[in-house]
Amino acid sequence: MLSSSRPLIVFDMDGTLMDSLPDIANSSRYLLKLYNLPSVDDRIVRSMIGDGIQLLVERLLDQAGTEAKFINRKEATDHFIEYYSDHSSDYTKPFENAEKCLENFKLHNWAIALCTNKITKVAKDILKHHHLDHFFDVVGGGDSFAHKKPHACHLEGIMKEINAKAARTVMVGDHLNDILVAKNAHIAGSIFALWGYGKLEIGDQATRVAKMITDLPKIAEDIIRI
Repeated sequence: MLSSSRPLIVFDMDGTLMDSLPDIANSSRYLLKLYNLPSVDDRIVRSMIGDGIQLLVERLLDQAGTEAKFINRKEATDHFIEYYSDHSSDYTKPFENAEKCLENFKLHNWAIALCTNKITKVAKDILKHHHLDHFFDVVGGGDSFAHKKPHACHLEGIMKEINAKAARTVMVGDHLNDILVAKNAHIAGSIFALWGYGKLEIGDQATRVAKMITDLPKIAEDIIRI
């Protein structure tokens, strides 16, 4: 177990650490085609990301209209998971300078965690595929704890695994769930990722806003010193 004296930076995955929209969108189109439903473009899928696969599938089917009304949602979710698990790194890539940012945090003795509503195994596979897994002290997916973001137990569970103190923990993400989980878990603060998929006004609810991923180490340091 890590020493609680180490500060902890917690990353969201989709739209924060990884540009994963292309593979999520392709998987969404695969699912809709499987059921002979109208396709969607990346812009529509982008607005649906952040609450886990089950809600993404529900939103995809809901927007497809009456033709999708009687489709078994669990079956559809299983189809999505099966396809996405095999194609989660076809086009997904880290945002520019993401690895440099992680190296900077490690250099300054920060613990690093991932808090994502994505399935844990898929999240770990993506990190491993891009040779980023060695940076992370813990990976907490949407199936790791009793509830997922924005519920406090998701972030609290991650902190407990590495004995991190809330007062020395910072969450970074591009979705409202990332900002809310930081508030719900009463950590030092949150950073809104301006380069991500979230609406710009979400930044108004965060402790700070980062324009570039390389800004994160300095902003995180400032937050835990407030």
